[in-house]
Amino acid sequence: MPMLEAVQPSEAIEAGARRDSSIRRAVLTSFLSKGGTFLLQLVALPAALRVMGREEFGIFGAVSTALATVHLLEIGIGPALAHGISKAGATGDRALQQRLASTAFFLVLGIAWIAGLAAAGVLMSFSVPTLFGPDFAGSEGVMRPALWLGLGLFLAMVVLNLTERLREGLLEVAHSNTWGAAGNLLAAGAVGAVVWVRPEVWLLVLAVHGSMVVAKVANTWSLWRGHPDVRPRRRAFDRGLLRHLIGDGAAFATCSLLVGFVESNGCTWLVGRHGGPEQVALYMIFVQLSVMQLGFVMMVSTPTWPAVAEALARGDREWAARAAKRLYRLGCGFALAAAVGWVSVGPWLISLWLGDEFARLPRSLMAAFGFYFMAHTWRHLNHVLMIGSGQVKSLARIQLAETSLVALLAWGGLHFGGVAGMLTAMGVGIAMVTGWLLPLRVRRVLG
Repeated sequence: MPMLEAVQPSEAIEAGARRDSSIRRAVLTSFLSKGGTFLLQLVALPAALRVMGREEFGIFGAVSTALATVHLLEIGIGPALAHGISKAGATGDRALQQRLASTAFFLVLGIAWIAGLAAAGVLMSFSVPTLFGPDFAGSEGVMRPALWLGLGLFLAMVVLNLTERLREGLLEVAHSNTWGAAGNLLAAGAVGAVVWVRPEVWLLVLAVHGSMVVAKVANTWSLWRGHPDVRPRRRAFDRGLLRHLIGDGAAFATCSLLVGFVESNGCTWLVGRHGGPEQVALYMIFVQLSVMQLGFVMMVSTPTWPAVAEALARGDREWAARAAKRLYRLGCGFALAAAVGWVSVGPWLISLWLGDEFARLPRSLMAAFGFYFMAHTWRHLNHVLMIGSGQVKSLARIQLAETSLVALLAWGGLHFGGVAGMLTAMGVGIAMVTGWLLPLRVRRVLG
């Protein structure tokens, strides 16, 4: 990875202090965001589940996870963009920042438009049971409006998510966290209104995902107002940057977005075909718990990786290595504590949280989830450090092998051991590949 010449000690200290400050602000504002997430995930959505019932809420979960696949349309351009913005900021090259931001915006806008037409063609060509399994027969009238509405919202989020990547490259993750908190609070209130007035699946999709779109629009407006240089302009579109953005983007999609597609969307689809809406609702609980828990780890990891990239661009390898060690300690400690907690009191907490329909979950199921979450967190920590240290393409090759193995093991685990078997098999697959190989690659660069 190309680096600048070593900076003077005083400049290095000042730059390191700025990076530390950006991480602290990001962590503090993440707690604000988690308050909104708490209201949405632990209060509003469980209230919707109780009112709508397990089967109809399972339909909402199937719709949401299916539509989340459109996030693959980003093809990882966001992280490549953040990396480039961070390095351009380290050299003070505002012209490059503008070209990167404009090229990425129009590229993703075009991809979203084309893929949206393709997704619309799929929705018009296939029936709901064909897409989601025979157990969803009879749900056509409920799912169709939600799918069309959700498709538009998710396509908008694909484009608007670039704002968060720009914030990362500018070391302004705290701003995105603040707007994310506002979006979660708005979504929680909207879900409450839907539950109270008219509990229907399409309205629940609008309440949850529409609120997020509103918050992302506000974040984008705030970014463009504060940083006019990153507003998209047609004259700043640079064809020469397309190969870099698409190349690194495709690599990142392989190593990160494909993981989410297989382990969330793909496995939800497998569970639905294997056990129907009720089993989807059960698996969705663990998906939501993984997202919520990993969110606490990402409070530190999200602002750390662009700061590591900026430090390496300045030649400050010592700070980058120190930040990596801190991230490992915090992330692994949290994952272990979470796993022990779910095995100890998980069945009681889930019963209290979601009601009698989820009472008496076996501790073996909670142990399987705890094992998977520890492996998932370890992989995430190494993902962000590989990206921050400029090893995206190497990461992609390794992750592609792991994802193929995890998909195969998940299918076998589901058929022989149900949801618990699938979670355990997925954790084993992670440990067999990236669990040991990625840390070696990170150490090779950071020392």
